[in-house]
Amino acid sequence: MEFLEKIYERGRKIKKRILLSEPHDERVLRAIEGILKSGIAVPVLIGDPLVANEVAKKEGIDLKGLEIIDNRKSKDLDRYIALYCEKRKHKKVSSEDAVKIITRSPVFYASLMVSSGDADGFVAGASTTTRDVAKAAIYCIGPAENIKTVSSSTLLILDDKSLGSNGVFIYADAGIVPDPTAEELADIAISSARMAKMLLDDQPKIAMLSYSTKGSGGFGKSIEKVQEATRLVMQREPNLLIDGEIQVDCAVVPEIAKRKDADSKINGRANIFIFPNLDAGNIAYKLTQRLARARAIGPLLQGLQKPASDLSRGCDFQDIIDAVAITAVRAQGGLLI
Repeated sequence: MEFLEKIYERGRKIKKRILLSEPHDERVLRAIEGILKSGIAVPVLIGDPLVANEVAKKEGIDLKGLEIIDNRKSKDLDRYIALYCEKRKHKKVSSEDAVKIITRSPVFYASLMVSSGDADGFVAGASTTTRDVAKAAIYCIGPAENIKTVSSSTLLILDDKSLGSNGVFIYADAGIVPDPTAEELADIAISSARMAKMLLDDQPKIAMLSYSTKGSGGFGKSIEKVQEATRLVMQREPNLLIDGEIQVDCAVVPEIAKRKDADSKINGRANIFIFPNLDAGNIAYKLTQRLARARAIGPLLQGLQKPASDLSRGCDFQDIIDAVAITAVRAQGGLLI
């Protein structure tokens, strides 16, 4: 795919150190083998090296040249314990509690490495729940200063290049925030626009989605929430191209946009979909992935100080490679994401 080829090439030019933290998962190890060969990033595995090597031997996976850091015995463990206690001091986390969390959970160790600048980003979630991945990222890396809401976006790559940005869309939020308020929805839209600026060769065009287009659905809490979120985004980021509340057909079909929303700023050319809640976002991205046979990458965590990516537990090893490449490119961006 052209989009992913560009992402891989950007990754090769400035090799970023990206952490993975599931040494027992054959898909993760197979992805690492591919990353080592392709050079799109410098992968580092966090966890028990004996487990990783045993799985690799059994599955015929070559991990030659891979750095593996045992989160239970690392020389930097004391430093990360102190860092975690500092970050969670408002919760009065003790050193003893920090030791248990970091040594039992490689993803927490990985998050602390990224937070401290010892790595550029992390990818996890092949066999770890989104809840645990998000907690590690939020607790250890923390939200960006100007974004209160940590959320996620998912890249969908379609064969039909006439849609989105040459076939690429960003869907948000499909993984983290169950029922965002208008303020949270505005944060999600702004974070998604920043993601688009980093990854797409196109201007962000945001559709704030609803079952209504400019009041056609009457009045209701959901409609009013999306309307208010749209207003907040326009107030905070007046240069963004955004429209809402609008229906999906109005967001992606120019002819329908002309009839339903003649004054639209995006004119049926949206490349970012912002969903009113997690139900809508998650269902929509999985429908697109399975029925349109789109390639899905993510959830990509956003609104953090440094990049991190979650994975669907139904992912294959190629999905993991793609997520690592995207995370490496995000780490080159220099923006709070």
